[in-house]
Amino acid sequence: MSNKEGDNFGFIGVFIRGFRQAHGLSLQSLAQASGVSKSMIAQIESQKTSPTLTVLQKLADSMEIDLRDLIQSPDNANSITINTIKDENIVSKLDSAFVCHLLRKHQSHTSTEIHHFYFRFSGKTSFGANARGSIKNIWLESGTLILYFSSTKIIINARELVSFPANIPHRFESSQKMGLATGTFFIVF
Repeated sequence: MSNKEGDNFGFIGVFIRGFRQAHGLSLQSLAQASGVSKSMIAQIESQKTSPTLTVLQKLADSMEIDLRDLIQSPDNANSITINTIKDENIVSKLDSAFVCHLLRKHQSHTSTEIHHFYFRFSGKTSFGANARGSIKNIWLESGTLILYFSSTKIIINARELVSFPANIPHRFESSQKMGLATGTFFIVF
């Protein structure tokens, strides 16, 4: 690989090394999981060789990531976005007790939708069924939230995470008496 090529694709070696270190994987363990030799992985990480597409696919599969995430240059990825709570991303009724901001919308290339919510005053809100197989995760930052899920009533307290199938209609309720709820929910499709 020429230096110019190394400069263009060196991020792949950096990515693999960073992934291994973040997950506590040795070269040997990644080699065993992927079927790619330990020496080949070391050469890729040190930018001494260009891996074939087949080798990259084996590595991506063993790391449980999409191949495109492995080969996409961070300079071109545009993968960092910052979303804030603002009036423009409110998706609930304006006069409702429940205020919900859509922070990340589900799109064809993403599998998660993220919402921040809070209750302005005592009240409730209902949700229809999401796509089959989807999971809703609620992180309650403060207050108390009552979740009515099918015929079950669940009380969620601050600093708790609750997950459940989102393909079943459900509702939230919060009251000033119990502490108005504020939190985040995300749906994994």
